[in-house]
Amino acid sequence: MPIAQREIPFRNQSCGTSEIFANDRLLVEVRGAGGTMRIPFLRNEPVGATAAELEEPVSVISLAIEPQSHLEKYLAYYVGRLKPGYAVLVTGEWGTGKTHQVRRALPDTHAHYISLFGLNTPSEIEAQIFTKMFPKASAVRRFAEKMDSTSVDIPVLGSLGTGGLASLLTGPFIKNEVDNSRPLILDDLERCTVENAVLLGMINRYVEHHGCRVIVIAHDTKVVETFADTKEKVFGQTLHVEPNVEAAFAEFVAFFKDPQKADKLGAHRREVLSTFRESGTSSLRILRHVVEDVGRLADALEDRHFGNDMAMVELVRLFSALAVEARTNKLELEDLFRRREKIFSHRMDMGRAKKQEPPKSRLYDAAQRYTSIDIASTLLSDEVLAEMLFDGRFTEEHIRTSLNNSAYFLEKEAAPPWQIVGSFDKLDDEYTDPALARMNEQFDKRQVTDSGEFLHIVALKMMMASRGVQKVTSKQVADDAKRYIDDLVAAKRLPARKAGWMWTDEFKDASGGVMYWVVDSYRTEFQDVLEYLIKARTDVLTDTLPGKVPALLEAVKTDGQKFFDMVCHSRNATLEYEDIPIFAYVDPARFVDAWLESPKTGWYWIGNALKERHKVLTQYPALASESAWYSQVHKEMLQRAHSREGLARIRMERAAELMGIRKATPAASSAGASVKSPVKPILAAAVRTATEGEAGEVPAKPKRARRKKPE
Repeated sequence: MPIAQREIPFRNQSCGTSEIFANDRLLVEVRGAGGTMRIPFLRNEPVGATAAELEEPVSVISLAIEPQSHLEKYLAYYVGRLKPGYAVLVTGEWGTGKTHQVRRALPDTHAHYISLFGLNTPSEIEAQIFTKMFPKASAVRRFAEKMDSTSVDIPVLGSLGTGGLASLLTGPFIKNEVDNSRPLILDDLERCTVENAVLLGMINRYVEHHGCRVIVIAHDTKVVETFADTKEKVFGQTLHVEPNVEAAFAEFVAFFKDPQKADKLGAHRREVLSTFRESGTSSLRILRHVVEDVGRLADALEDRHFGNDMAMVELVRLFSALAVEARTNKLELEDLFRRREKIFSHRMDMGRAKKQEPPKSRLYDAAQRYTSIDIASTLLSDEVLAEMLFDGRFTEEHIRTSLNNSAYFLEKEAAPPWQIVGSFDKLDDEYTDPALARMNEQFDKRQVTDSGEFLHIVALKMMMASRGVQKVTSKQVADDAKRYIDDLVAAKRLPARKAGWMWTDEFKDASGGVMYWVVDSYRTEFQDVLEYLIKARTDVLTDTLPGKVPALLEAVKTDGQKFFDMVCHSRNATLEYEDIPIFAYVDPARFVDAWLESPKTGWYWIGNALKERHKVLTQYPALASESAWYSQVHKEMLQRAHSREGLARIRMERAAELMGIRKATPAASSAGASVKSPVKPILAAAVRTATEGEAGEVPAKPKRARRKKPE
């Protein structure tokens, strides 16, 4: 559809406007000696100026709401005065709701609101103010008609509200056309790059020369301090805003409430407000986030969780407190783990420090702020809290499992004894005493084979020993635990270690969503048992490796790519022999036999599998026993090649070259160096190069993204 255009007559032929309608926008062409400019406006009024438009606007002398707070009452007084002769400065801490409170009292129907954020020159600010005061196309047209009495040169520049418009509307035109019928609100003072002296001069001009009521909002008190000596000449009143927490909380709750869902939190939602006040934080932005996050947490709960009032109070308070601390950067991810232990250790350090300055502890400081909340509560596991507060993931299954493992929701008949014993703080003796007897029986009769459950029992026995509940020492408990492991090995009941270099993650620090009850006084003994268990499970697997060799050689004979996946990487599963020294049990000659017997199409995969695994030996201490094996296979393949002729010899030599081992390199040169802790190596995925048959480098496989759990 063609754009309709209509010309508007003007008394001065050197200056004029025309209107072009495009969709819901109205483009006004302003023409002058310098050219023509199109300015877009909302098409919310007829083109022709009406009698109502020509009338002077009615002055706003009251707020849009009934004033209640100190801020609102003063704004009502100030707005009620026409041409007061001074501006008002509104300050306060970040997030206290200054803009929200001012805009609630003076919305767009009652004030001209301009954000100074991103405005870099006085002309840009004046252009923004002008377009707020005169948003209609008819207003610009009337001003253009006045241009015959001015000497303004109109360039072809920009659009409404940009630097181009600022250049167009300069001089007396933009500065003298002011609508003071509504208060002028200038927000984000600290984000404006215009010099303070220039900015204050502009504000003073609108106040004194145009009789405007100007309200300036500054979110940074440090910025206000930079012009403290001159601000009194412009601002007749400075208002420090305190957050209206109660009103803001009600608004946030209403905003996030889903009308399609029942409000199961009910009165427990007020615990968010009480916790926020206890935190000493004034930022309403933080409160808004916490209200939203508590709602997400509630969505993951079951009806039976809501039915336990004591549990819900503790849950909402604990989560709200940690959420506030995390969002204000007072707690970091590492602080969430082993909270009770860290607080206890800090108290011990403070006692030892005596007159010296005690060490700093973010977690201890947080615990001091919340006298009605147990920051160290294990109602939610450390891992689940980390997921919610730092990853933003509210996984229903994880949250429910964590809660169900707590003393509030523990099914005492079905729960393992260690869980009941570990919850003794919140359970009566009628439950804990039988559970303790049952746990000791499990230990004495070697009934538990699961590593996590076993370590929970060991940790609890050490805790009781350290407190004098059991007439043994933590060292004696550790010795008993090692004998327990030896007995399982002898009975062939200890599970072999699993595949994958991170196989210990499932029980190393916690099990069943609960951290082990370990403190510094017996940490060394517990760690000794853990390492003994890891070695024992590794030895169990090692004993089975000779029996796994035939299956490995069969893969070499039949499917080179499958063999690659077994020893280098797997696309869809954990690498079977990632850090397991299977090659230490493979005879080099038998391996070469299998290689030569395999389809030639798989030789590339076999050679590259050996090359990539050999490259990462130093990163896997467990593979050190394989170090001499690769050169032996390389040597065996070359010896076989020398006994052949023609293309067969060349093929075998090229197969040896695939391994990436130089002939001059001593066999022991690739021996794995001792490394303190395993580091995830970069294992390469074998991808053929562009040249057919060439043995080239293999691109590195991307590392798996994984959030590191703090020590």
